[in-house]
Amino acid sequence: MPNTLNDAIQQRYACHEFAEGKPVSADELAWVLEAGRLAPSAFGLEPWRFIVVTDAAGRAAVAQACYGQPAATTAAALVVIVALVAALEPDSDYVRARFTAEARGQDTEPIYSAYRSLYRAESMAEWAQGQCNFAAAQMLLQAAHMGLGSCPIGGYDASELATAVALPAGEVPALVIALGRCGYAAPERIRKPLV
Repeated sequence: MPNTLNDAIQQRYACHEFAEGKPVSADELAWVLEAGRLAPSAFGLEPWRFIVVTDAAGRAAVAQACYGQPAATTAAALVVIVALVAALEPDSDYVRARFTAEARGQDTEPIYSAYRSLYRAESMAEWAQGQCNFAAAQMLLQAAHMGLGSCPIGGYDASELATAVALPAGEVPALVIALGRCGYAAPERIRKPLV
């Protein structure tokens, strides 16, 4: 297992096909989810929730929504990261609770003022989905740190995926993370230079 964050970053790659019959343990899933839970978010809103799909029928339904991509069809576990769009209305109980926590006993009005400006200026569905990427990045690095293979999947039929995981109105899929034991050795990393 890598010892430093940079080791995990160096080792992480998108696994496109997972080894069959090698599950992800409940403890491993818990560590991956905890990494997502601890991710940063604007205004401390944490506008996400995570749905773990490990049963065969559920994985098949999610994989179909992901256009049958091999990473989705062969994964031992799929984590659907969901953006909590409706909850982000400025006067919702959810926002009120998150801002109270974020203010840490101080006045919440400066946070509300900035957020109300954002709320009018942005598409909250797109904004919330973008925030979910912070959680996804940390989950992918945690998986790499533990020696798990992973693949972020952003190509899916949103309506079909929402149905597959029974999302209520006001929640939208942001990303799917496929997890398992990669079925092949890590490929050579190809990245452009910083400059």
